[in-house]
Amino acid sequence: MAAEDAHRQHMEDLHQLKENKLVALVFSLEPRPPAREWSLEDFLKHHPMKFDHKTSHDAVDQWLKDLECIFDGKMCHAANRLAFAVYILTGEAEH
Repeated sequence: MAAEDAHRQHMEDLHQLKENKLVALVFSLEPRPPAREWSLEDFLKHHPMKFDHKTSHDAVDQWLKDLECIFDGKMCHAANRLAFAVYILTGEAEH
């Protein structure tokens, strides 16, 4: 029972972290220069790591930092950031 509660809490924490980080990532208030339209294929050329729910908070944080690095480096439009990030979620993280 304790293992189920711990797993449930871990999943809730990951979900909340994912929501908070993705919202911050997508709706960053930092001014950005105009960017060229960036396709999913352009994004996937950077080989972003797929994400599932079976990971630590540190791994989630690193995954998001890696995405930010790709998005910022290529000046990806905010509207595409969420769609691209969601595309590489797998398993329970996708739901």
